[in-house]
Amino acid sequence: RSGRLMASEVGRVERFRALYDETYPRIMAFALRRARSREDALDAVSETFVVVWRRLEDLPVDGSQVAWVYGVARRVLANQYRSQDRASNLRERLEASQAGESSEQGSFDLVHEALERLRRSDREILTMVAWDDLDNHEIATILGVSERTVAVRLHRARQRLGRELARVGVRRPDDSKRVRSVDRSRTPSEVKGTSPESNEVETP
Repeated sequence: RSGRLMASEVGRVERFRALYDETYPRIMAFALRRARSREDALDAVSETFVVVWRRLEDLPVDGSQVAWVYGVARRVLANQYRSQDRASNLRERLEASQAGESSEQGSFDLVHEALERLRRSDREILTMVAWDDLDNHEIATILGVSERTVAVRLHRARQRLGRELARVGVRRPDDSKRVRSVDRSRTPSEVKGTSPESNEVETP
């Protein structure tokens, strides 16, 4: 009996290790883009994988494991910063960074200013698509809604963002579908265990 229990525990560890290796880089990027500091992001990621370990038996078997881990991370971050006013913090940082910025950086800041004017749910779904490179199925799993609902919400959020971009002076018609950092690409899949630099911290 003890041999069977030991084998079961080894199997559990291997399942967790495989899931950790697959999701860690993307979850770290997800946390860095939403946390107030690198330290807060690291704390959130650590807590996320503690929860994943405890709830490993709840891991879905239908191919949505990555999205499930994103959902855990999202709830951890929400609990961590529920009392914080992120929009106010972002406004202060944008105002402080405007002096001496290049025209390209200025446009980037204007996109963030437009994002700040949106309601939280719109910002969340737009950044999931643009920064985290998630598809509608993955977003639906994370938010607990249907893919059709995601498509409708995303369409409406893009329309609202387009209006806000026009208000802050970014008037190209396709900007509402390009809410991407000028210097960010999709997180590589082979960055296992790499600690991000402090200048990677962003808050949507």
